[in-house]
Amino acid sequence: MVTTGAPPVPGAPVRGAAAWLRFLAGFAVLWAVLQGLAALDPIARWGLAVLAAVLVVGLVVERVLHGVPPRRARRSLGFGRPAARSLVLAAVVSGLVLLVLPAAEALGLGPITLRPGWPLLLVGVFALHGLAEELVWRGYAFRRLRAGRSFPRAAAWTMPLVAVTHVPILVTSGVAVGLGAMAVAATTSVPFAYLFETGRGTLWGPALLHTAIDAFKLVEIPVAAVPAFSMLLVGVSILVPLLALAVPRRVLER
Repeated sequence: MVTTGAPPVPGAPVRGAAAWLRFLAGFAVLWAVLQGLAALDPIARWGLAVLAAVLVVGLVVERVLHGVPPRRARRSLGFGRPAARSLVLAAVVSGLVLLVLPAAEALGLGPITLRPGWPLLLVGVFALHGLAEELVWRGYAFRRLRAGRSFPRAAAWTMPLVAVTHVPILVTSGVAVGLGAMAVAATTSVPFAYLFETGRGTLWGPALLHTAIDAFKLVEIPVAAVPAFSMLLVGVSILVPLLALAVPRRVLER
């Protein structure tokens, strides 16, 4: 389902030493800015500021390394009008991911309560973990690797980049949580890329689903229940987003 019906992706394919060097340099700069700013804001209260910084850096990278003018680069990085059906699919799958919260309470891992000021925090999580992270991994990395490659190959090339960027979590949150985060990041590369591509190359669908996965930042969980909840969230975040692949391209792109 994810291999047919895809439109050709504009741009020069990333092949040859020079092209790979430009691509990896751009990715490294974008990720360094994202990671550095996100580390200063672990609960994403300043997500809009982080998004603005990453977007500016993305426009500079596109212009300096790839010769793309800012107006076209903004659209290429994913800030265009999405396809409605792909966005609806992202919303449905996001809702299923959020069921992890009542499921955790039903399993005795509660009480789970919303943090004070959660609406503003939600905006920050969507801006940082949704749009800013998806700009780096889908708007830049997947999009450029997709040019001249099939969808599966481009998604496969993206997986190790995404997984490696989650290595710092091993240090900050421990081996179990870090490996879980790496597994989620690598596995969700496929459904996120699918929503990106079927959404007319925009970030809105994958950003919505990405926000749902990181919605745990909006709630307070008893300390004793955190390890079990983390493992439950990892399982849900790996399996549920794959449901997006069950909807054929011809339905989403009609």
